[in-house]
Amino acid sequence: MVNVSSPNTPGLRELQEKEPLTHLLKTLQGLNDRQSKRKPILLKIAPDLTDSQLDDIIEIVQDTKLDGLIATNTTIDRSGLTATESTLNNIGAGGLSGKPLRKRAIEVVSYIYQKSGGSFPIIGVGGIMTPNDAQEMLNAGASLVQLYTGFVYGGPSIVGDINKGLIK
Repeated sequence: MVNVSSPNTPGLRELQEKEPLTHLLKTLQGLNDRQSKRKPILLKIAPDLTDSQLDDIIEIVQDTKLDGLIATNTTIDRSGLTATESTLNNIGAGGLSGKPLRKRAIEVVSYIYQKSGGSFPIIGVGGIMTPNDAQEMLNAGASLVQLYTGFVYGGPSIVGDINKGLIK
């Protein structure tokens, strides 16, 4: 996984711009292709990208023949939170994960899936806490889902609970 989307690393998100990202991924693919056993390479992106930036990401994934995309990482957006501005300032900057991210993560996955015609796998990440959340992500076009915050709060049993819920 190539993660150019962490909001906690100064300057890293600049690598999501078209030219530097294309150069980075072509370089990695070239090195990967020289290995006796090639490894799959997936790109992890931020939920805070514009539609135009997402269009660039789709083009880059297709042009560099990446094995897939991971959408999304944590967000820097704080809209919709009920905490006061003072509380948020005391907490400080950094990526927000979990339920506040879910709606945007699903929108990003849906947009990428529709615009790309499902031409590459998408791992959907962001706010998946229940079987319904996982199903929504899959319905949006994700090939797989990944849990972080849901796993932290739900513990290891959340995986089985979500799988059982999806089977129903």
